[in-house]
This record gives sequence, C-alpha cells and structure tokens, in this order.
Amino acid sequence: MRDTTTPIYTEDIDQAAGVITPLYERDSKILYLCGKGDGNIRYYEHAPEQKTPMPKIGDFRTSISCRGICMVPKRAMKVGMNETTRLLKLTSDGVQPLSFIVPRKSDTYQEDLYPDCPAPLPAHTSDEWLGGSSAKPMTMSLDPKKNGGSGTTTKKFKMRGVKELQKELDEASARIKFLEGKLAEAGVSY
Repeated sequence: MRDTTTPIYTEDIDQAAGVITPLYERDSKILYLCGKGDGNIRYYEHAPEQKTPMPKIGDFRTSISCRGICMVPKRAMKVGMNETTRLLKLTSDGVQPLSFIVPRKSDTYQEDLYPDCPAPLPAHTSDEWLGGSSAKPMTMSLDPKKNGGSGTTTKKFKMRGVKELQKELDEASARIKFLEGKLAEAGVSY
C-alpha cells in the first residue's frame, strides 16, 4: 500500500463526474468508495495481497448527495452494538452519521469483530517514516473489560463546580486587565 505509483487494481464504477473518496477499514478489509455529489456508497471486500477483481459487498443508497465524508477511528465504535465502521457524511443540511453493523444475536463484546486497533499514539516520527521506517502502529484493545475504547492516553476528567470556575475566570480577567495596562503604558494599541 505504500507504493502509490501504480494501481493495485482498476475498475470502472460508474459514469459520474464526482471525485471518489476511498476509505479503507483495515480490520474487516473493506474498501468504501464514496462519490462527491453522489448519494451512494459502494463497498468492496479487499485483501492487500489480491490483484484480482474485488468482490462487491453492497451499496448504501440514499437520495441525499455527499459533499464530503470521513471515517471515525475504530476506537470510537459502539462495540456493544457490533458496529464495525462509522462514516460521517457531510450533506448540505449537516453531518449524517452512517453506522455499519454486523447483525449478531448477542450484545456482548465480539472479539472476532474487534482485533486490536491502532491506538492514538505514534509508532514513529514523520522523519522516521520518510526515512523508510515501517514500524507497526501501537495498538489497543476495544474490549470494555480491558478498558477498551479509552486508550492508554486518556486522562481522568474531574468535574469542576461553579465556584471553582468563577475563581479561574476572575483570575484570568485580572491577568488580562494587568496585561492591557502594561500595553497601554508601553503605548501599544490593540
């Protein structure tokens, strides 16, 4: 996938003139093709080593055209609902979340659907990558019993009360007033 000089595979999809945005979900090996100005999303099964035609899995069809699209990181999936992919589709009216869910009878964690996924930590720097480094991404489990979905970099958030927030605001306002005075003394207008 690193060599972008030659295509892995070429196929005519349709006659639309819109730009196609490819989104690849590595864990399930599904390629989503979303066309700008198009309401449909086509998805194909893909294995990196295959050079034969990719089998089409299906289409998501809607009459609402797409202005832009992105894929939500795997660590944000609703694992209790067996959600494997979530796309955010930008339309003229707003952002439409699209969930792709694997139907299962159980609502417990499905280990086969969620192998360890990339964590929000860098495996190497951009200079290392440009230098040819091929370090594997840092990974994390999505299993809720293993603190899945929160990652190792999540900080605990302590809710602050009104008094504490008011104190911080008063301190910040006093600091701003002090700095504005210093600017006025120096003859600096802002």
